[in-house]
Amino acid sequence: MKPATLTALCAALCTALCATLLGSCADRQAVRVADREQLFSLGYGVLEDQLNLFSLGGMAPPSGARIAMRDGIFFVSDGNAAKVMILSSFGDLLSMIYDPERNPAPVVLTPAEPGAAVQGRAARTYPFNEPGAIAVDSAKTLYVQERVPEDRRAYDESARARLEYVVLRFSRDGEYLDFLGQEGVGGTPFPVVTGLFITPADECVVTTMTGEGWSVYWFDQRGLLLSTIAIRRDGVPLPDDEPGLFPSMDGMAPAPDGSGLLFKTDYYRELVDEETGTREGIEFASTWIWRMDRTSAAFVERYEIPAFESLYAARTGQDGVPRSWDFAGAAVSAVFLSAVDEDGSTYYGLYDLADRTLKRYSVRIEDDELLYTDFSLSSEGILLALLGTRYEARVVWWRFDRLLGNLVP
Repeated sequence: MKPATLTALCAALCTALCATLLGSCADRQAVRVADREQLFSLGYGVLEDQLNLFSLGGMAPPSGARIAMRDGIFFVSDGNAAKVMILSSFGDLLSMIYDPERNPAPVVLTPAEPGAAVQGRAARTYPFNEPGAIAVDSAKTLYVQERVPEDRRAYDESARARLEYVVLRFSRDGEYLDFLGQEGVGGTPFPVVTGLFITPADECVVTTMTGEGWSVYWFDQRGLLLSTIAIRRDGVPLPDDEPGLFPSMDGMAPAPDGSGLLFKTDYYRELVDEETGTREGIEFASTWIWRMDRTSAAFVERYEIPAFESLYAARTGQDGVPRSWDFAGAAVSAVFLSAVDEDGSTYYGLYDLADRTLKRYSVRIEDDELLYTDFSLSSEGILLALLGTRYEARVVWWRFDRLLGNLVP
């Protein structure tokens, strides 16, 4: 081969290689914009269609508000006002369950007596203490996390945990049915509840945390306990190819098909000065999603999640430090992850469990909407948010379900 031809061939190969590498970097940093839609807003106050979210001093009281959605109907629990509101997608108050000792009598809604049939937009009473997380099944049965009164709380020495939460159940008409505890209907209170979920089979899943680790409870529609999974802190798995890592559990949720549990663990390594042997701290090493079978409690699959890379650092020419995403849930066949960049920009990463790829989306949240936030992920993949501003709480969503359509089995 002539020298000139060889030189030209090498140049072409180098150009192709550089283009491939740059394309790979660009794909990794590629960001798609998720369209946001504001549905309605709620004012602050004590009226039936208002949220008691902030104190007069502008600080959020200990109990906040939680939001969920099912079939276009929105459910908001207000811990400070001790009530649950059911609203249309336009923000119209359809019904309410409230503590009459902490709320004025409703004006728009018609009070409904216990056991009486509901006519139109009705309000029912229940002596809430501190309603929290909320979930709804396909029959519109409402599940509400509740904190039991002080005299019903206990301490579990073996689990090193305070037992002080139950899950209340209400009919689609707002009538109180019963409550779930560790053993099922009427059971022992749970320790700290970290999540409340409904599977495609309408099973209720309650995830909890104790001093010893985490416990997950599965109940059927009747409230019967199906299974319990316990994960000890010293039982969190480690990637086999890199020993000496420190695990940190970040979050968990039922697998989208209800077959088991997905939980996200971040791993860190210790930094040691090579010359002096002095410990200098720790650094982020990797993130893994583990799938646990609900029957055998065995780890049946694992997925390595790419680190979050700062776009702000890349734009400003700084050396970005890779870090972990935050766990945000699972829907269809994707794990949802979130992260806030150094400039305040919010991103969501959707990790496809089938092809093991991560796509990044930019999610717009204004600075004045960060006084209070609560996010909820529907089983279809709709990301819902309750965003507290100084003057109102906005209900918005991002239709990730439209982007996940090709992932539906």
